[in-house]
Amino acid sequence: MKKLIMLAIVMLALGTAGSAFAVLDWAGAVWPTNGHTVVPTGPIDVYAQVFKGGVTDAPGQGADISAVLKYTTDLAGEVVVPMPYFADNGANNDEYSTQVPQAALAGAAWVDVTVVFTDATDASEYMATDQNNNAPPFRYNVTNVLPNDIDVTFSICLSGAATTDGACVVGSAAELTTWGAGVPMNLVSGELYDVTVTFLAGGNPNFEYKYKKDIGCGTWEGIGNRSVSLPTDGSTSYTIGQVDSWDNAPLLCGMGVNLTEDKVLCFQVCLSGVDNTGGVCVVGNVPELDTWGAGVPMTEIATDLYQACIVFPAGTAVPLNLEYKFKKDDCATWEGLGNKLFSLDDGAMPETTLTHTWEDGPGACDPVGVERSTWGSLKTLYR
Repeated sequence: MKKLIMLAIVMLALGTAGSAFAVLDWAGAVWPTNGHTVVPTGPIDVYAQVFKGGVTDAPGQGADISAVLKYTTDLAGEVVVPMPYFADNGANNDEYSTQVPQAALAGAAWVDVTVVFTDATDASEYMATDQNNNAPPFRYNVTNVLPNDIDVTFSICLSGAATTDGACVVGSAAELTTWGAGVPMNLVSGELYDVTVTFLAGGNPNFEYKYKKDIGCGTWEGIGNRSVSLPTDGSTSYTIGQVDSWDNAPLLCGMGVNLTEDKVLCFQVCLSGVDNTGGVCVVGNVPELDTWGAGVPMTEIATDLYQACIVFPAGTAVPLNLEYKFKKDDCATWEGLGNKLFSLDDGAMPETTLTHTWEDGPGACDPVGVERSTWGSLKTLYR
């Protein structure tokens, strides 16, 4: 009897181990990302990646893995379509792709999509996150198209980042090679490059872009994508509002200046209606915001309202293009949305308050005026 019991235990353990091995390790990198804008003049190409050790890291499609795309619009219920294998992505991942058809977008204000991978070895399913690590469903907003051609001028100062062979601008629009090779830019002088690109009538006025440099424009910026919304009022030309700086570094090329006085940025986030198990932090792309590290602890200054004030001292090179977001649950849980943006320059008020809700969701917190009797107590709010 003991032998039979032991055999049963061993078989159960083997069966459990086999199921654990079958489970997919990861699925994500869905493109387009949540909040993307699309036009109703063509289908939406949707891509997603999956990884399973010992399976997808071999050439070709990994065995027993399949995917479907589920989409709904404000006009119709859920539709499920197969998502075929597209290509290997790097050494480890398999990429799958399909389309939301143009017919589904006609007259719609939005479309929500979810990508689900299935492992046939144990029938387990895995819902993919997007490239910003947002959880599904991902909402794509359907927008108007450009009424006419428009010439868009891009300018980049490398700001000390050396290049071996010029610079390119690349982006989500077809005119910017759809995240491909990029459009070569013209050397203006020193580290300053520019180029004018014609965006065609009927295209999406909303797109994302960044820059590449070096031989064959093979080196990408390490920051998040920049966003643009082109005018749809019949304008025939548009210049990006300011000269961009490589990796959002302080702008050089003889265009940057320094702060003439201290500037204080007070970051606030309202967590009304949001579950939170501990401390809250703000984190961002500069040392003052811990350079995407653990983050700067925030103080609860009113019910569910958290704040951290950061001093940027006189002499700081500007414009300083800040990217930031918030973390909760003892600063362990990141916001799922893209980075929030703020450009600090010498024209800013001595103190600026940037107030948000968690993941830009609903909820409101009452503003509060905090009185401090001593400088020592006031300093506890600042870094």
